[in-house]
Amino acid sequence: MSDTDKMTALVQLSGVVAHELNNIFTAVIGNLSLLDDQLEHGSEPALVIGEVVRTAQRGIALSAKLQTFAGRQPLKRKHIDINRSVVDFVNGIRAHLPRGIEIVLIPMSYPGVSFVDDDKLRDTIDELVKNAVTAMNGTGKVFIDIRTRKFLTEDSSDLKPGAYIGIRTNVNSGWGLSNCFGFVRQSGGTMTIDSRPGHGTSVEIFLPVSLEGAIAG
Repeated sequence: MSDTDKMTALVQLSGVVAHELNNIFTAVIGNLSLLDDQLEHGSEPALVIGEVVRTAQRGIALSAKLQTFAGRQPLKRKHIDINRSVVDFVNGIRAHLPRGIEIVLIPMSYPGVSFVDDDKLRDTIDELVKNAVTAMNGTGKVFIDIRTRKFLTEDSSDLKPGAYIGIRTNVNSGWGLSNCFGFVRQSGGTMTIDSRPGHGTSVEIFLPVSLEGAIAG
């Protein structure tokens, strides 16, 4: 089983677990609230119930994070030029990178339009860059290149046939990819991971080309 297949299976399991956890903790809070209404305010049983409710609320917050990982977060999708969005974001963070860290950006020479949540896309790139910087121990380069790629039916069982925009990042170590993977999957794309000893790690995000965007090449 490939790393992508393992991540996909984990995403699916997380979605089921998150849904059940949310139902359980919501029921616990509802029943405890009914019981609390019958108790004297400030009494020892009421204080205990209050603590249990706060614990259950932390459980609901955890389930929300799992929902994000599972690709069930609310998205504000619109047609955006992926190329321009990534270029603008990277140019904006260059000045805030630690000394000794460099981003090498290779954009496309033409627009690449996809129907995605622009803020979540930028959050995803930001998360990958931060993890790369942490892994580099103070010095190194993050390579980001953007390109289009077509998949046929036999090319990948993880994507529908069609044109996709690939955003590839290369670093010297591993990644924390949970929320990033969930967002990409929810947007109709996928994420691949290639890690080889001595060659670093390459992560590639594939987002579907929008029919409303003209892609050259």
